[in-house]
Amino acid sequence: MTGSEGPEVPWRGLHPLSLAVNLLPQAWRTVRGAWPLLLALVVGGDGLGLRALDLTLLVTFFVLTVGRTLIHFLTLRYRVADGRFQVKVGLLSRSARVLDPGRIQNVEIVQNLFHKLTGLVEVRVETTGDGSSHGLLSALHEAEATRLRAELRALVRAQAMESTPAPIDEAPPALALTPLELAAYGFTRRTVGVVAVLTAVGLELFGRFGPEVAEKAGRAMTPDVLLPLIVLAFAGSWLWSAGAATLRHWGHALRFSEDELITEEGLFTRRRVEIPRGKVQLLRIDETLLRRLMGYGSLLIETAAIGVADGRMRAAEGLVPMVPQDRLAALCREALPALAVDPWSVQLQPAHPRALWRAIFSRTLRAAGLCAVLVLASPRWGWAALPLVILAPPMAWLDWRRQGWLVSPGTVITRTGFWLRQTWVISRDKVQSVHLVQGPIMRQHGLGRIEVRVAGGVVGLPDMGIHEARVLLDQLRPEARCAP
Repeated sequence: MTGSEGPEVPWRGLHPLSLAVNLLPQAWRTVRGAWPLLLALVVGGDGLGLRALDLTLLVTFFVLTVGRTLIHFLTLRYRVADGRFQVKVGLLSRSARVLDPGRIQNVEIVQNLFHKLTGLVEVRVETTGDGSSHGLLSALHEAEATRLRAELRALVRAQAMESTPAPIDEAPPALALTPLELAAYGFTRRTVGVVAVLTAVGLELFGRFGPEVAEKAGRAMTPDVLLPLIVLAFAGSWLWSAGAATLRHWGHALRFSEDELITEEGLFTRRRVEIPRGKVQLLRIDETLLRRLMGYGSLLIETAAIGVADGRMRAAEGLVPMVPQDRLAALCREALPALAVDPWSVQLQPAHPRALWRAIFSRTLRAAGLCAVLVLASPRWGWAALPLVILAPPMAWLDWRRQGWLVSPGTVITRTGFWLRQTWVISRDKVQSVHLVQGPIMRQHGLGRIEVRVAGGVVGLPDMGIHEARVLLDQLRPEARCAP
C-alpha cells in the first residue's frame, strides 16, 4: 500500500552473491555467441594485425559482459505492492514494469551448480505473450524466492476472488521418470542436425590441412570407409543426445495440486515450473515411431507466455519427456480439464481424399528438388538420394492416412504425421482467432485449411472440403462460442 493508505512498500534487490553467480553464465553466453570469432582467432591466419583486432573485440565483449552484469545487479529492484508485481532496472536506459497478476502464466525456479553452492535460485515470472526478461530475478536467496512465490500466489488468488489460502504441502508425483526412460527419450530424438554439424566441422578441419591432404582424403572415402563413418557419426549423436537428456531431465517429476501443475527436473541445473491450470491453453503430444514402439509419448504443456532461458527466446512450457501410452489420456485430462474425450480412442474426422493428391505432389516435388541439388553438387554421390523420390508417394499416403481432427464443446483436437505423430489439444476458451487458408492448388481441388491461433502459436487442421471448412470457421470463432 502507498500514499495515504499506508506506508510505502520498500523495494527489494538481488542477493549480493548474485553478482558472481550471474557473471559466469553471462560470460558463457558471450563465448557461445562469439564462437566464430574465437575459432578465427585460434585457427585463423598468422597476421598480427588481424589477431590484435580479434583480441581487441574479444576483450571488448567480456568488458561489456562484466559491465552489464554489474549494472543489472546495482539497478534491479522489485516489490509486490498495490496488487501488482513491480520490477525496475537500468542505468542510462531505465525501464519499469508493472505485471498484472492475471497476466502471469507461470513461475519457473532455476538452480544451477553455482546457485546451489551459494544457496540462491533464479526466479522467472513469465507473462502473456511477453518475451522480455523483466520478470527474471537472478539471483535470490531461497527463502526470499519462497516468500515471493507465496506473494504472487496470493495476488493471483485475490484477483480470482478466492478466499482459501494457497496450499503449502505438495501432492505426491503423478508421474516420475527413471534414468532409463530419460535416456530413451534422448535416444529417440532426431539427430540428423547433430550429424550435419559434425560433418561440417570435419570438412572444415580437412580444409585446414591443405588441398593435397584434402584430395587424398577424398580419394580414400570409398563406400567401405564412408559407411562405417556415417554409422559412427549417428551412434555418437545418439549417445550424446541420450546423455544430455538424462542430465537435463534427471529426477523428473510431475505433480498436480488443486490449482497448479508443477514439473521439476535437472541434475546440475534444477528447474521447477509452476503453471496455474487455468493458464494452460495447448497440449502437444509427440510420438516418434521409436517411442510408439516403446509404448511412450512426450507431453508438452504450453501457456500464453514467452520466456527467456539462457539468453534465448522460448515458448513457456512444461515438458513431460516420456509418458506411457496408457497414461497419456489421463494426464492430458488432468492438465486440461476441458478435454472430455480420449484423443487416442475417439474416432477423428479424416483429411479430405483430394488432400492425398496434393500431399503426394508436394512431397515428390520437394524430394526431386533435393535430389537434383545433390546430383549437381556431387554427380558421383548425388544419385544416392533417388530413393527419396521413389518413397515420396507412399510416405505421403502414410502421413495423410493418419491425419484427423475433432471439435468438441471444450477442445479442438488435431493429429498429423507418421514418423513423428503429433497430436494437438487446444482449449477453445483460449482461442484468439480462426483463419481459413486456401492456396492456388487448394482452390483448384476445392480444399481449405483451418488455422487456430492462440497466444504465441498457430495450429493447423488437416485439409478439408471448402464447404466444411467454412462451416467449421463459423463454429470455431471466439464470438460464436460466447454467443447465447
